[in-house]
Amino acid sequence: MKLGSEVSIVRYLVLIYYLLATTVFYMLAIYVSGNGISFQIFGGGDDGLFYWEQAMNVFYDLSWIRTSIYPWIIGKYLQLIGAESVFAIRMFNFAGVVLLIHFSLKLVTVQLESISLKKNTTEIRKRAYLLSLVSYIAYISLFFNITTSIFRDVWIYMLFVTATYLATRWLFEKNWTYFMLLVPTIWLLGQFRTYALLSFVLAMSIWFVFTLVKRPVVFLIMFLIVFGVIYSFFMDIQVPIVERTLRSALQYRSSGLGQLGGSSQMGIQLDATNYLGFLANYAHSYLGNLVGPLPWHIRSVSTLIAFVIEAVPMILILGFLWLRRGWVTKVQGFILTQAFVWNGLIAITNDNIGTSLRLRAIAYLLILLVFVVTYSQYRAETGEKSSSFSRQ
Repeated sequence: MKLGSEVSIVRYLVLIYYLLATTVFYMLAIYVSGNGISFQIFGGGDDGLFYWEQAMNVFYDLSWIRTSIYPWIIGKYLQLIGAESVFAIRMFNFAGVVLLIHFSLKLVTVQLESISLKKNTTEIRKRAYLLSLVSYIAYISLFFNITTSIFRDVWIYMLFVTATYLATRWLFEKNWTYFMLLVPTIWLLGQFRTYALLSFVLAMSIWFVFTLVKRPVVFLIMFLIVFGVIYSFFMDIQVPIVERTLRSALQYRSSGLGQLGGSSQMGIQLDATNYLGFLANYAHSYLGNLVGPLPWHIRSVSTLIAFVIEAVPMILILGFLWLRRGWVTKVQGFILTQAFVWNGLIAITNDNIGTSLRLRAIAYLLILLVFVVTYSQYRAETGEKSSSFSRQ
């Protein structure tokens, strides 16, 4: 992947932007709480303090609570450098930002290679790269998730984007070297978040089945029938990888409704008594998690802000992709499958708008990376037609 000087400059500026931001939030957190772990912009708690406590347990070779591999990694990292430093963890996470942007640009490259660029090749590539980089500044929730605390999220995002890139190279180029790199990548992804591994494997399986069936309507009917059988008769069967049942996932969601009820909840019950009722509520939850908060979910200033800066832009982006779906290549279709399946999983367990802003970043990043390529192609095509018309 050869980037022009302008694109390289913008990439470095984006990285500097994130480096300065995490440093500023570190200093603000020291000023507010004295530890530098987390600066809570909208109030409430986060997982940063928990990760720090468990990392310290690992650092001193004490027993620790294993919710993911992340505390062990940062604890061993602190052992390696010989310092109890929150700022060192923030720099470690910044390395995740560097890798995330690197593999995001690679995912843009593999898309560009999948489309037939006959004219304006340089213009399309340049615009696609620049828009993808600008997206990392414009995507406010992503920015806060990465910089305000010592979350593990940046590594989940990075590993998912990397795995998607490696999978596209393997599937569409039949290069087994990429498969050998994909296996440890998705294993590590599962160590950070098991649901992310389940989503990736499930999306791969759905993609393979879809390529065999080829007809979207037939595939949708088959999927609804299979899931209907699971919902009606096999809700207590444990799902591989996450080792949980569908019933327990729905009960977890219902318990969250009771414990967290408030302005940030969508209030959607999924444990319906019949399959059709479940599908109707699930469609609501799917939309709420993908482009929420929906207008009827707005009950506070924070949800209104989220609607304006995230929901509206994503609705426009998805509308653009739908109207130009004929331009979407098989590579891009695979990337979008990963995005929509991930959202499908979080729509089962999550009813909280604030949580969805954090979890759906995987889907948003993949959708944005497809959008920037399609939009760049569209701008080049329409620009060329306008020029031809003006000459006439």
